[in-house]
Amino acid sequence: MLNMLTFFAPRQYENPLTEQGRARTIAAFHLAQGNAERLTTMEMRRDVLNKLMSPRAVGYWLNDKEWLCFSRKVGQVALLRLTHAGLRTCANSIAGGSEVPTTPELVVSRRLLMLHGGTGHTEVVFALLLEDA
Repeated sequence: MLNMLTFFAPRQYENPLTEQGRARTIAAFHLAQGNAERLTTMEMRRDVLNKLMSPRAVGYWLNDKEWLCFSRKVGQVALLRLTHAGLRTCANSIAGGSEVPTTPELVVSRRLLMLHGGTGHTEVVFALLLEDA
């Protein structure tokens, strides 16, 4: 498993506009940023986000809301960043000041599921990008 990145993706994606769905989305950003404690504008792999969030959810954040933006490509993999509006949306969701609120506890719970596996999650392995290896 050298030079690999492993996560556990949900087999079914719940509605992202629910408390559980928003927790999964925010947890996916944390994991895509190297399991960071605090979200930043750090680059994240679109292929990882597609598996952890769903391609439709990534498209919504990127194209419909502009909460994500394209940064660059490494090989065939697009790298995305949270915009300042995206960071604010995540923070407001956790603080309860959003149309789609969630809780820090749910975000932590989803991070652990996607990091270590559990019911309803399947292992997904990604090769490291050349610049990471």
